[in-house]
Amino acid sequence: MKICLEFGKDWSLPHGARITYAFRLFCAIYGHEPVLTNDGGSSADVCICYRSRRATGALKPALLLSNLYRPRLLRDPAPPPWKYAQGGEETVLFYQPLPGEEPDWLGEIFEWVSCADEYSIEQRDRSGRIPFSATYAGRHNLDIRIPYAAVAMRFLNRALCRLMPGAPMEPLSPDPTALHFLVSTHDVDYFPVGRLSAVYRLAKNAVISCLLSKRPMLGISQAAMALRVAAGGQDPLDQIPFVAGEENDRGVGASYYFLPRHLDRRDANYTAQEPAVEAMMRRLQALGMEVGVHGSYRCLDDPQGLAEEYGLLREAGFRPEGGRQHWLRFTLDRLIPALERAGALYDTSIGWSDRIGFRAAACFAFPPYNFAEERPATFLEIPLAIMDQSLQEGFEAGTDWSREAASLLSVSRLYGWGGISLLWHPAAFEGGWLSSEVGETFWWLMDAAGQRRDTWSSACSFVHKVLPRYVEAGLLPAEKISSAEEVYVEPPHCTEAVELGRVS
Repeated sequence: MKICLEFGKDWSLPHGARITYAFRLFCAIYGHEPVLTNDGGSSADVCICYRSRRATGALKPALLLSNLYRPRLLRDPAPPPWKYAQGGEETVLFYQPLPGEEPDWLGEIFEWVSCADEYSIEQRDRSGRIPFSATYAGRHNLDIRIPYAAVAMRFLNRALCRLMPGAPMEPLSPDPTALHFLVSTHDVDYFPVGRLSAVYRLAKNAVISCLLSKRPMLGISQAAMALRVAAGGQDPLDQIPFVAGEENDRGVGASYYFLPRHLDRRDANYTAQEPAVEAMMRRLQALGMEVGVHGSYRCLDDPQGLAEEYGLLREAGFRPEGGRQHWLRFTLDRLIPALERAGALYDTSIGWSDRIGFRAAACFAFPPYNFAEERPATFLEIPLAIMDQSLQEGFEAGTDWSREAASLLSVSRLYGWGGISLLWHPAAFEGGWLSSEVGETFWWLMDAAGQRRDTWSSACSFVHKVLPRYVEAGLLPAEKISSAEEVYVEPPHCTEAVELGRVS
């Protein structure tokens, strides 16, 4: 469907730029063709107009939206939510329309996906992150397992389909062979650098499990592991070869994110320049996996810090195209320009470590909005929907983690073709850090992919497949396609034997 957007000529630059961004994003997700011209959209099938402006052309179907969104200072929080229901489906709105009028769906999409409210939050936790309790969803007790931006897109598309009977009701995947994308990612927060290091980490995990996580049996098991390693046993935290091998056997590519340097005690116990680490990264690449950047804990404190870390991996001969921030320590006002300076193709940081769900209310990839320059960012965000520790720490004892994770993924499938990331640290397998059931949940989800019609891949491979859709919608520059074509895309699996032996 070709859709024309018309809005008031008296709108400010921010107003028009933000609504246009939301319009282009909607078209990218649903596979519509956006039309923004000065000829009244004569080539379009249907127009989206605002009530401050008459629809152009009596014969052209036009959807009139309420003109409700208004740009505000970034220090000002978003208005409280309003309950809204239509056609048996409920959601919440930032802006309440008059009875019988269509909500400002593009304004709603923008508010959610831009995370505009987060810019008004001054509160930080001990790690410098915005706490969930201070966010829009936290303050208003909203269920973040609902992708409100995708819900708004569905309402908008249904309204258009009422004007254009026979038009596609569901989002059209950029890849006809993939109905729902899941991106498999692994943050390498631990690397086996010696027996003493392994004993220390296992003992620390045992204390945390007993005292903080209230899981004494897990803590006792980890203490026993520490003793076995001290006596010459194998390090149970050394799981990169196992995880990569299992993924390869299943024909799944994945992204492994390594910390290029150690600037804080919260950073990993290695740097990417160490010979054993570099050798492992090259083995992963040979196996068909992607190697990316795990931005160090304090890298965003320096405007050039993240770009320097991308540079370190490039100088070593790697081609990192994206990654995720360590500890999810970021604020969007720093993260977005830092990733653009680094020349990243994508990012996977927008999510939560202590709960599953959709931080930007999106179960799809999107370029974040750059408020400083009033335009889409130059990279794709693949939102983080599930992190391993959020299963163990985010639910009450006795919860079926597999069921909770599967339920969230089913919600994503309901609203489109996905493009969300899942994070399981290599150390999360086999019980050395988290309960062994956490690792088992990962394999259960992956093994159910065929039944649920999911396509698992690395982040770089996913971006390579979907990037043209965002370029065609006018959200990303065309040169991003040539950049993506030059980077490594993993094969379905590696048929040659690759030695991924554990580090002794």
